[in-house]
Amino acid sequence: MDNEEIYEKATKRVKAKKGFIYHLVAYAGVLGMLSMILKSEGETMLPVYIVGLSWGIGLATHYLKTFGTQHLDFLGVSPDWEKEELEKELESLTQERELKERIANEKLNLEELDELELREIEKRKLDRDFT
Repeated sequence: MDNEEIYEKATKRVKAKKGFIYHLVAYAGVLGMLSMILKSEGETMLPVYIVGLSWGIGLATHYLKTFGTQHLDFLGVSPDWEKEELEKELESLTQERELKERIANEKLNLEELDELELREIEKRKLDRDFT
């Protein structure tokens, strides 16, 4: 990636962040004005909650698209969760494979040991027969 591509990518990211900030300001402004209007008329706040929730879902989606999970550590969401989970799965599967290999090796060793014991028993029987 050359410097021009890096500059273009950085510019797009900054514009996306700026767009999210404008979206957030509009969200707060509209909800604030709507709640003030409804309070002054003595109306219920249900429309504010409905607009706030539905628009908030869109705002949350916009946030995740713009920033990803890099700022959500306080919620327990790690920015590298996918990488960490992949490493955990790889480690788990590797350990499982090693365990299966160890079990297979132990079975072979036990079979060899049984064979040797049988040969030893047969040899003893033959020795007794000749004596």
